[in-house]
Amino acid sequence: MIAQPLLLLAFLLLLVWGAREAEERYPLLRKVSSAVICTLLGILLANVGVIPRGSEFMDSLSRYAIPYAIVLFVLSTRFADLKKAGPRMVFGFGLAGVGTFVGAVTASLLFAGMLGPETWKLGGTFAGAFFGGGLNFAAVGQGLEMTPSLFAGAFVVDNLSTVPWMLGQVALASAFGAAFLRRSGPPETAGSGPAMDSDALRKTWTEAKLSVSHLAVLAALPLLALTAAHQLGTLVPGVPEVLWLTTIALILGQIPAVARLRGSAMLSYFALHVFFLVIGAASDVREVISAGPWLFLYMILIILIHAAVVYGVGWLARFDLATVTLASQAAVGGPGSALALGMALRWKERIAPAVIVGIFGYGLGNYLGFATAALLQGILPG
Repeated sequence: MIAQPLLLLAFLLLLVWGAREAEERYPLLRKVSSAVICTLLGILLANVGVIPRGSEFMDSLSRYAIPYAIVLFVLSTRFADLKKAGPRMVFGFGLAGVGTFVGAVTASLLFAGMLGPETWKLGGTFAGAFFGGGLNFAAVGQGLEMTPSLFAGAFVVDNLSTVPWMLGQVALASAFGAAFLRRSGPPETAGSGPAMDSDALRKTWTEAKLSVSHLAVLAALPLLALTAAHQLGTLVPGVPEVLWLTTIALILGQIPAVARLRGSAMLSYFALHVFFLVIGAASDVREVISAGPWLFLYMILIILIHAAVVYGVGWLARFDLATVTLASQAAVGGPGSALALGMALRWKERIAPAVIVGIFGYGLGNYLGFATAALLQGILPG
């Protein structure tokens, strides 16, 4: 077993490299994502005894990797960009958040008996993930102190949702196209923004031109934000530190000098990979497998209720199908999958607004996740 801290850290970093190389080389693994590969590698290697399932060093990595990633990712959120998205896309994204909230609460109430006493934590974590993305899943799950095995299983299930929901929305676009067209007319073109490329968007998370000056500031900002969030969490113990951290990062992101820093998304994505390796390593494979089927059905029900709210209210409000569809995908799958779906359905005038609200979801997902968890904790027994 690799237990010596320096050797273990070197090995984990090489695993991140291997996962990234595998994603770039094999199209099938690209759909799975290197973050999921890291989670599965962590589960496998810890359960066969290559790396420790728990240690003080691994706990330290888990404790700091996610807060670091939160600050760096949320720094890219600009309130001014919402003007470019347009009011209908912003409203559509808000509607997607409502659908996610209703879905998470309803599914948690129905599945509490099968998923156990941490169902309220699952509800909050999936609510955050389906209004932001994998970063919000990790942030809320860690903030709620979900057990590692349940977290790892839920994370794998969460990542299985993106591609099926994209395919489902392609089918829904065909089925609902005529009904939405008769009620809303053709989609507007205002606020369409510049054309976007899926490979270019992906590279903002995996590649960056970094300067020493920018790297120094990006390394320091999360440490300052962590310190401030800890102090605020001590002063106001009822508010989770991760929400203070999100709020601080949102404020920092509006400062022009901070907005000009390059490489924040890439560094955040790197920290996430380390975190998911550690979470995977802390998991008992038997518990992950046993929770899998119920978690999968639970996730499907959340998305089905989300879809019913988004498409139903969107139709009643006379929204065009493109706005409704891409706002939903931006919430459930994130800006990258919204971009891919928009290109597949040739809704190019809606791509840029969907990507903008999807990025904004990184900042808002944590708030929705913790609010949902708090509500469910008060409703569910024990």
